[in-house]
Amino acid sequence: MKQTDLGAAIEAAKGEATEVKTVKVDIFDIPETKAEEYIANREEVAEAAAQVMKPYCVTVKRETLDPEEGEAVVGYYVTGEILMCVILDPFEVPVMKVALDKGTLKDYILAANELTEDMLASLEK
Repeated sequence: MKQTDLGAAIEAAKGEATEVKTVKVDIFDIPETKAEEYIANREEVAEAAAQVMKPYCVTVKRETLDPEEGEAVVGYYVTGEILMCVILDPFEVPVMKVALDKGTLKDYILAANELTEDMLASLEK
């Protein structure tokens, strides 16, 4: 391949790479073709995470704790401190969806927050 052919191939590849259309979900750019599924999964795991947290937390809400991490499901203890939190980003949502489908979302949330069942059992709401 001549240098000019290589240069043309590189330019063509760059053009193809930038043609992926995205939509903004929270602070994240999601490929347009995957956005609907991502949003549905995000809402499903957010609601399920809130249900996991409610027995242990006096308040559970969706909020942005760090603008660079985006929205999270946050559970607060009676002292007002965060007891549990999961970030709703494009990396965590698919993992949480797998855990939800396997029936292990509670285990995932506890592990993500370095909590155990015994630790939670010792807390008073």
